[in-house]
Amino acid sequence: MRSKLIATLVVAAFLVMPAQVVFAQGTMGNWKAVQGVTVNDRVIVKQKDGKTIEGDMIEASETNLTISRSGKVVNISRDQIRQVEHSRGKAEKGKWAAIGTGVGAAAGAGIGATKYRSDRDDYGIYPVMGAVIGAGVGAVSGLVFGASRRQREVVYYAP
Repeated sequence: MRSKLIATLVVAAFLVMPAQVVFAQGTMGNWKAVQGVTVNDRVIVKQKDGKTIEGDMIEASETNLTISRSGKVVNISRDQIRQVEHSRGKAEKGKWAAIGTGVGAAAGAGIGATKYRSDRDDYGIYPVMGAVIGAGVGAVSGLVFGASRRQREVVYYAP
């Protein structure tokens, strides 16, 4: 029974997670798309050396990308950039925390119910405590997951 429950939870998790990156059509390798990102919008820059820098857009010239990161201005040469993603929307932490709470409580209660035995004293606590612990773990997991969920669009890619 546990393996079925775990398999069901894994499948449900994969169904809930949408694709992380939505590729834009016709903008791969087009620097004009980077120049079209409005000031103060969130961008994620992946460099050719493997580093990732996340910040707010300041300016994109023909040879340089300037972003603000933690209050500091960062200049990145265009020839060092592998990919630029434009992050849009607002993180829905509350929504995902609520979903995580519900899923965690149900999963915890289900796991606790497998330990329940009506012929023993105090075994009724297992489903209740499973639900409480599962709700807490689910809420934290949903909050972390929701904080990372924003629509991302790749606006530039240089192989």
